[in-house]
Amino acid sequence: MPAPPPFPVIEQPKPKLTWHQYVWIGWPTIPIAAGGAIGGACGGAAMAINYKVFQKTNNPVLRYVWTGLISLAAVVTYVVCATIIYMLIHRNH
Repeated sequence: MPAPPPFPVIEQPKPKLTWHQYVWIGWPTIPIAAGGAIGGACGGAAMAINYKVFQKTNNPVLRYVWTGLISLAAVVTYVVCATIIYMLIHRNH
C-alpha cells in the first residue's frame, strides 16, 4: 500500500465558463426540436462530453477543435440514425 502524500492535495477550482462557451457546448441540442428522442440523445450526449472536454483541456484552441468535432459527430449520428429509422418504417413490403 503506497504511503499517503506528505501534504494534503488541494484541487484547483474549475474555471467558470462564459455564456458563449455554453452556447458552443450546447448547440448540438438543437436537433431536439426536430428530432425528438433521437436528437435529444445525440445532442445531450455531445453536450455532456463537450462540457467535460472544456473543463479538462488546457489549450484554448484545442477546446474548440475537439468540441467542434464531437458536435459534428453528434449531428452526423443523428442524421444516420433518423435515416435508418425512416427507411425501416417506410420500406415497401
